[in-house]
Amino acid sequence: MFDSKIAYKVKSLLSANRDQHFKIKDIARDIRLKKHKHKDLIDTLFALAKEEKIAVKGRTYSYKNTESKRARKARKMGNSPSSNNGNSHHKVLQGTFDSTSLARNKTYAFVITDSVDVFVSAEDTLNAYHKDKVEVEVRYGRQGKQFGIITRIVERAREQIVGKVQDYRGQYFLIPDNSRIHTNFMINKKDVPLKDTKDMKVVLQVTNWGNRELQKLPAGEIVEILGKAGDPDVEILSVIKQYGLPLTFPDEVIAELNDLSDEITEEEIALRRDLRELPTLTIDPASAKDFDDAISFISTDNGYKHYVHIADVAHYVKPGMKLFEEAAKRGNSFYFPKRVIPMLPEKISNKICSLRPYEEKLTVTVQTNLDKNNRITSQKVYESVIKSNVRFNYEEIDTLFAGKETKINPEISEMLFEMKKISAFLLKKRKQKGYLHFDLPETEFIFDEEGHISDLQRSSETESHQLIENFMLIANEYIATRLSRQNTIYRIHEQPDEKKLLNMKDIVKRYEMKLNLQQNYNYALQQLLDDMPSPLYHRVFDRMILRSMKRARYSVENEGHFGLAIQNYTHFTSPIRRLCDLIVHHQIKDLINNRKERFNRKEIFDFAGVGTEQESLADESEREVEMKNKLIFMKKKLGEEYDGIIVGVKPSGLIVEIDRYPITGVIPISSIKGEYLEYDDRYMMLIGKTSGLIFKLTDKVKVQVSNIDDEVKFQLIKKYE
Repeated sequence: MFDSKIAYKVKSLLSANRDQHFKIKDIARDIRLKKHKHKDLIDTLFALAKEEKIAVKGRTYSYKNTESKRARKARKMGNSPSSNNGNSHHKVLQGTFDSTSLARNKTYAFVITDSVDVFVSAEDTLNAYHKDKVEVEVRYGRQGKQFGIITRIVERAREQIVGKVQDYRGQYFLIPDNSRIHTNFMINKKDVPLKDTKDMKVVLQVTNWGNRELQKLPAGEIVEILGKAGDPDVEILSVIKQYGLPLTFPDEVIAELNDLSDEITEEEIALRRDLRELPTLTIDPASAKDFDDAISFISTDNGYKHYVHIADVAHYVKPGMKLFEEAAKRGNSFYFPKRVIPMLPEKISNKICSLRPYEEKLTVTVQTNLDKNNRITSQKVYESVIKSNVRFNYEEIDTLFAGKETKINPEISEMLFEMKKISAFLLKKRKQKGYLHFDLPETEFIFDEEGHISDLQRSSETESHQLIENFMLIANEYIATRLSRQNTIYRIHEQPDEKKLLNMKDIVKRYEMKLNLQQNYNYALQQLLDDMPSPLYHRVFDRMILRSMKRARYSVENEGHFGLAIQNYTHFTSPIRRLCDLIVHHQIKDLINNRKERFNRKEIFDFAGVGTEQESLADESEREVEMKNKLIFMKKKLGEEYDGIIVGVKPSGLIVEIDRYPITGVIPISSIKGEYLEYDDRYMMLIGKTSGLIFKLTDKVKVQVSNIDDEVKFQLIKKYE
């Protein structure tokens, strides 16, 4: 008897293996046919062959192409047949496949569309992978959620996968680095001896996207061997390859670059404010090579004049140039430990436009005049030429501010202390307006002479960082205000969702803190941050509060910046490393020179979109490199014990941040022996059913490093009272 389910499996098998011919016993084996269905298989094959839906030759069966040209083109990209599946009354949407939940061993995923997020069961995802563009057929709605099935892969997010090679019983597999690529890939034998690739990081060119229905894994061929897994440099390279980041600049960009001169003509200087005699300095991280901002400061009879000088990248990188076109693709620079993928070639970023000491440079300057009470009386912007007198790093300035002995010139020291006073005043004024400051130390990697990670440290924001930040904020706000009468790019941060704040209010209340949402949200969150009982609470709740807020982004609509409590805000101060800053520079230069606006609203909208997308990509890739390096470092610490605090509680276990290093790991609930623990989601606690033992946020614990895989695993040693 003809069986439609068998027919579907047969056609899927033959479609996935178009160059092969199958005997009946091979088909039965590959579709995992039960013995009592053997006669149904024969009847089904006969019917399919008669209807010319499959090809038959002798006693073998193979794929027969019956698709239309449109369907064939779609299938070459890994698509399924018709997106309507005969159900034209169902709504069909296009969106992006998000497999994050599948990577966490859930049985569902989502398709993110412009209008709604559609819930899709694992068996209804076809062979879609993370970030593929897909068509989803919405079948029904329930409790405000939409449920559907994926009917077509519109476009693959990637054709290559990066991962580690492992073997199992003579078959080699690629284990993807990206955990959201939720299956392994079989490796086809090609020219590369597979035994030589075991435990290596490689790039796999996908040749077959597999078939979930037939439990067929996707497959591909190794096209590049990156090196030994676990080597820090190889791990960074694997992330660069995984995210498709550009390692080189196109030949036409290099050719154009060769025509750029670093010579500044007298004619150009005559068109600008000459500030070469003004005392000027830069303050940057010790490892920085691209210095795109410098500051100057002088006292006057009426108060002070403060200058923020920003490299005039727009003078060299203009619309219509290949350099500009490439910058518009990259969107920003990508920063990894010991490696940078710049938005602009080094000749521009590290030489021509970098504000290096003792070199004359073209800049755009924001001049801010202040009275004796440190209040801003006026501001202006103009094109200028400067010559920096000295380069400092943050540590040198902090040493000075701490009252320790330095080699800094007394005149420069006096200028810095004056700026420190004004910076403190500006910070106080910002807080009065609702500025939110989070205590979020970043991880600093320390490398030995051989390039291996020797230590991890928490880097904190210091007075020198605050000084630079406060003066850059002044410049960014002023430029946004000047451009607010035309189409421009704003840096916006929307108000948080009330629902998330109400949830946060409930959580902090259980930890004897208060979030008063009857007042302005800025002041409510500011008060919560200021009233935390101890630094331990900041380690736990600062990130939790930040996660409850929306991400800042670029927009053509001025919706204000919630976190900074500023209505008009943009990014102007880093045109070497951010596309949106470069666009804003072109706009402000056109404005001050009374030129016609060179970008229309659609172009500005597109630039803002690229800036936001590439910033997200940079954050994601940089975060992944950081995690990989931390795992490499912690593998040397297996068996060691550390004190730490609980920063998260989930039904599956406890999340602990240790004190010694900026490392977060998991204590699986299954590893806590001798106690049955229940999760209380209202209080974010694990509670022992028999003993009443409680694990909650901010609790101090001692842990042992027990395992390192995709994350750090801890074994609980004891909980401190």
